[in-house]
Amino acid sequence: MMEARSSRHDGTLRVRAPAKVNLWLEVLGRRPDGYHEIRTVMQAVSLFDDLSFRQRGDGRVVLHARGDGLPADEENLVVRAARLLKQRLGCPAGVEARLHKRIPVARGLGGGSSNCAATLRALSRLWRLELRQGDLQRLAAELGSDVPFFLNGGTALCEGRGERVTQLAVRGTFHYVLVIPPQPLSTRSVYQRLDGCLTSEGQGSSMEEVQRALARGDPRQLVVAVHNALLIPALQLSPDTRRIAGILESVLPLAGGRGCFLSGSGSALFGVFDTAEQARRAARKVKRQLGVVALAVESLPAMGSEH
Repeated sequence: MMEARSSRHDGTLRVRAPAKVNLWLEVLGRRPDGYHEIRTVMQAVSLFDDLSFRQRGDGRVVLHARGDGLPADEENLVVRAARLLKQRLGCPAGVEARLHKRIPVARGLGGGSSNCAATLRALSRLWRLELRQGDLQRLAAELGSDVPFFLNGGTALCEGRGERVTQLAVRGTFHYVLVIPPQPLSTRSVYQRLDGCLTSEGQGSSMEEVQRALARGDPRQLVVAVHNALLIPALQLSPDTRRIAGILESVLPLAGGRGCFLSGSGSALFGVFDTAEQARRAARKVKRQLGVVALAVESLPAMGSEH
């Protein structure tokens, strides 16, 4: 998943940073620090950004980025992660980072947070900082709510504002089609729309059902249990996403899929499939019929584990 691949001949460290989907997301309330208290089950999936890191002797942090919608260097989480490591550990080394962005920005897929976690791990190795997992977790929590999850990836229950991470058992591999509406969505705007109705009552399922479906490797049981409290505010804010979701509810079942769910705060949507081949066929069908980006992906194990 995010394992580093090193090219010794030029000292470059190369890593991949995966996207995620949310299989359960409930918002419990607003915290005194301004964040929202959440409980979410996140799962890393096989859509990746590529990053490479090469040490510089001048102490500078330089980022070369390729992709649409990327924030400027000062706001990019790759740069922020590198500078936080330098500041906290007094590291004199610099780095030249390259980012090839494939995970769409502002679609609820966690690409920026994943890049950030990959940077922490890669620079800990490149700069020989010998950071323990607990040190990385604390730094990750400072940088963003989803960043701690991406340090290990896999499938996990994330609580608090996302910083408390518990790995979950998953049997086999789950298959999805990600559908990317053209319009991005602001996480802040979606949460603002949600405020005032912060209950998870009436969703008709429980997070424990999601966990049981994952442990059994049962996509049909998973579909019944998936829940995202941000779905309604996201659809209210984005007529384009609402339109596409409505079409997918009829298109995906015809292609062998089930459900039409929102990842994070959106606008990315996903359906669940029994097999990789079904997902690939469905992605092609959605592209043809809707003219939007549709990608067949699968769940990923936690770092260091096997399928």
